Amino acid sequence: MQKEYKHVVIIAGEESGDIHAASLIKQLKSAHPDIKISGIGGKHMDAAGAELISDLARYGVTGLTEVVRYLKILRDAFLAIKKHLNDSKPDLLILVDYPGFNLRLAKYAKQELGLKIIYYISPQIWAWKANRIHLIKKCVDRMAVILPFEKNIYDKAGVPVSFVGHPLVEKMASSPDLVTSRKALELPLNATIIALLPGSRTHEIERHMPVLHDTVKLLLQKKPELKFIIPIAGTINPQKIKSYFSGTSLPVTFISGKSIECMAAADFVIVASGTASLECALLEKPMCIIYKSSFLTYHAAMKLIKVKFLGLCNLLVNKMMVPEFLQYDCNAIELSRYILNFYQDSTQPRKMIDQLSALKESLSSNKSDCSLFDLVESELP
Repeated sequence: MQKEYKHVVIIAGEESGDIHAASLIKQLKSAHPDIKISGIGGKHMDAAGAELISDLARYGVTGLTEVVRYLKILRDAFLAIKKHLNDSKPDLLILVDYPGFNLRLAKYAKQELGLKIIYYISPQIWAWKANRIHLIKKCVDRMAVILPFEKNIYDKAGVPVSFVGHPLVEKMASSPDLVTSRKALELPLNATIIALLPGSRTHEIERHMPVLHDTVKLLLQKKPELKFIIPIAGTINPQKIKSYFSGTSLPVTFISGKSIECMAAADFVIVASGTASLECALLEKPMCIIYKSSFLTYHAAMKLIKVKFLGLCNLLVNKMMVPEFLQYDCNAIELSRYILNFYQDSTQPRKMIDQLSALKESLSSNKSDCSLFDLVESELP
């Protein structure tokens, strides 16, 4: 007997995917009040009304050594969702990013259960593990990509694909300006403020916070008037991140969440590579990108990655528009030297802002084939 309701399962293994999935869930529930939505995610999907089989997104597990550290949690989540899919036979499975987990699940869901699958936010096959496209072609019914050049890659490979636009473009369009953000965050209007965004995963905090602490100290030696703000991601224990500055009188303000408002309020941003770096670029903020991982993860990645840049804003324009301080270059001496030199040349801030503005325009002017919501609607029975 046919179900009286539609059932969609959504899998988002980390916070950025959890946020994007929550937005889709709200749209689906508005259009279909009786729809059932379940899956793997975090607090955002939960708040949007999804039934969570696992809250995997709160752990932020990525990288080789980090996967080993949380292996039992990952295995338990995978076994739980396999059972859930087998028991419930949903009308549609939507996989959001998180390819190490989601491609394995796609193989099971298609080959064992014959489920219809949409994959939203493509694995970065243009950067590494290009052979993943063969598994995608076998197991995914349609790719929903967020970068224009990804559509061409899948078209050439004969994989059904729709460009659905980048979720950050619309999100950032309504971002507050510098003055509004400072007033909302109760920050001084006339101060020079640097925002520090160390990442949203535990291992990123552990690698980046010591570097940022030392960078703050070096910058203050040359520019004692500087102020610093650090937004604390919801996935991070606030006391853990604050501990790196405990026992100091450094002018650092910690703010729960509100990373976009913090970047908007800043004159300059030091940001970990990831979603926040593109958000910062779309805010047209002078910035630099950092990233430091374990020795094993870094050297394994260097052997596999095929692209010249790590930051998505640099990849999109195929040049080093925003400086990247990676691994051994991710240190306080290099960072403080760059920032001090950046502001000694009065032309540099305007030059970077103009380049970021051009990038933003290039993303917003690309017309999508359809929205993610419309694509999902078209695949529902």
